[in-house]
Amino acid sequence: MKVLDTTFLIDLLNGDKRTLKITEDNEQLLTTQINMYEVIRGAFLGDASKPEILKAKELFGDIIVLQLDDNSVIKAAEIFTDLTKQGNIIADNDCLIAAIALSNGIGSIVTKNTEHFKRIKGIKVETY
Repeated sequence: MKVLDTTFLIDLLNGDKRTLKITEDNEQLLTTQINMYEVIRGAFLGDASKPEILKAKELFGDIIVLQLDDNSVIKAAEIFTDLTKQGNIIADNDCLIAAIALSNGIGSIVTKNTEHFKRIKGIKVETY
């Protein structure tokens, strides 16, 4: 199983053909509440047209959305602290996404944002 990051989800919504191999190969598509927030926020920030917002919302009807829970919050804090001590600060959202994945036993993230995620212990980064 793999968690689909925001960059992938946006490209999927925009019909990027490179996303098809991933969606066709996976029997179970997963993402996180953080990614859902980022995609829907982007739809509102764009032209905020109802079709774009509805399209973004519909996407999440076909994907399992992993929840942010107490274990994920604690794991995210651990990830952030470890990286900060190494001088490798990354965005809180990326820490939360990775933590949700790891807390659910998932060690792979599909993204174009390879630089941040590859710094996180236990995460395998896949790009497309």
